[in-house]
Amino acid sequence: MSLGAQALFAAQAAAPAQSPRQNAAADKQPAKNAPATAKKDLPAQNVYAQDPYTEKELVRFIESMPHFLTWARSGSTPQAHPVTNAAGKPDFTYTPEAAAKTRELGWEPRRFFCLMGRTAAALYLVGEGTDLMLALPPDMPTVTAAEMALVRKHLAALLRAGASDSPPALAR
Repeated sequence: MSLGAQALFAAQAAAPAQSPRQNAAADKQPAKNAPATAKKDLPAQNVYAQDPYTEKELVRFIESMPHFLTWARSGSTPQAHPVTNAAGKPDFTYTPEAAAKTRELGWEPRRFFCLMGRTAAALYLVGEGTDLMLALPPDMPTVTAAEMALVRKHLAALLRAGASDSPPALAR
């Protein structure tokens, strides 16, 4: 796995498992300053059952990620991680505390974790080669060609965001 993907997944290993239904229930609280591109009533069945992300969202995610990782690293147990759901599909699980942190950063939690998982998958594919897109690990979501292009375009910033020990101030 590439260093960038390792950094993004560092905060995700061994979190307490929650079902997608529990995640959806935790997300019912309205997000403060939610991005305009995040949809309000997303389907509850899968974090990745969302539209591809935009460049504007990715840039905002890159700004938010160091803050989330710093918070996640400060806890005793990781707060979010990729999973394979009951249907055998890639999904993402996170604690109510992790959802609250994403809201504090101005995100709708399902959208933030969708970007986290897809971006980590894209970083993995960039590091290992996109020919692996047909044989992804079972907990890794597919990534669109447009998302791959955005990750390649913003690769240096993504790597810095995942490796940062002290996040920069958020531009609000």
